[in-house]
Amino acid sequence: MDIVDKLGPRGFDCVCGNLRMAARAVSNIYERHLQPAGVRASQKAVLWAVAAMRKTSIKDIAGRIALDETTLVRNLRVLERQGWALIEVGDDCRQRMVALTAEGRSAFATALPLWKLAQKEIGSALKLEVEDVSSALLRLVRLVRSVRAAC
Repeated sequence: MDIVDKLGPRGFDCVCGNLRMAARAVSNIYERHLQPAGVRASQKAVLWAVAAMRKTSIKDIAGRIALDETTLVRNLRVLERQGWALIEVGDDCRQRMVALTAEGRSAFATALPLWKLAQKEIGSALKLEVEDVSSALLRLVRLVRSVRAAC
């Protein structure tokens, strides 16, 4: 009997596999809810970070949402083409500063109540109260931060 035979039908005890499956399912729920606003789930995260931080650097935004700067820049360029974000040179010409435009703030405001519906659906599907969802999310944020600190 080799190692594969010893594993049998398991697999649902793999944290990585289960988190990836859950991420796909959760993303689909957000995409469905946010679609009427014309905002993608990945865009909402960036819009939220930029809105919360006002005019800030790409580096600071990337750190806040645990995204590498190259990926963030690609996402910001899409928002810029949509007229939702403005990317400018900072005081240091190597630095890029980002802010939402009026259209970006409007898109974010339109998406926010739809996002809340997605949050509610996910909490309901997980049979969790709002406080329990918040606690679970805090644990995931701690995991992300510990992994980033170890790198």
